[in-house]
Amino acid sequence: MASAATITGRRKVVAAASASARGDAGTSSPDRVVEMIHQGVLSGRYVPGQKLIEADLTQSLGISRGPVREALKRLSAEGIVEITRHRGAYIRIMTRRETEDLLAILEVLTMFMARTASAAVRNGDNADDVREAYEWLQEFKDGRIQDAALLDSRRHFYDSLIAIGGNSQLQSVMPMMRIHLLRLQVQPFFSNSDRNARLEEYAAITAAVLAGDGPKAEQTMKVHIKKMRQRISRLPSEAFARDD
Repeated sequence: MASAATITGRRKVVAAASASARGDAGTSSPDRVVEMIHQGVLSGRYVPGQKLIEADLTQSLGISRGPVREALKRLSAEGIVEITRHRGAYIRIMTRRETEDLLAILEVLTMFMARTASAAVRNGDNADDVREAYEWLQEFKDGRIQDAALLDSRRHFYDSLIAIGGNSQLQSVMPMMRIHLLRLQVQPFFSNSDRNARLEEYAAITAAVLAGDGPKAEQTMKVHIKKMRQRISRLPSEAFARDD
């Protein structure tokens, strides 16, 4: 089983690669802002509800306000940033209705993800990445490692299923950033028992995928999303933005 040091080491490699990409001379200024905020969300530096100060962004990247404003508009279109007349720009907080709608979509996409991954295993593809990603998740049982690292490993688990499934379009249609934002938003409201229940669900998904059992992989993923919807439905109103 991978250690916490292994997880931390992998995160540093990913962060270094991202930093290198951000420094590419061919990257436009708005692209650099978008990438910086994406990475800030993924690392937990930016959290739902956090205000984005244009002056801070221009100073940190050494660019003018025009590209920053263009980037914020793009991020707003992605559903990552909310721009209001009085509050300015801030990292989006989903309403309860938006959360329910997102999970309804994810149920369909993740069931397809599990089915295609299990089919690839049945056809002889190597599933070591899926197995390793699941083992990383087990490091978080009983809250032994910080939530930020858990979010990284959950994302890696799903990325591994997408990769082994081999569908060329699935990565592009999965709303990964909004999924990560939702996780950041609701994670503080979950207990260790909730976390351990989710890990048991991941275990069932992994077992079905590694067995190459498509119908079971679909069903275990459906059960996982259904239970997540139930857990989130029980969260207090302060976990969500207000519906207009």
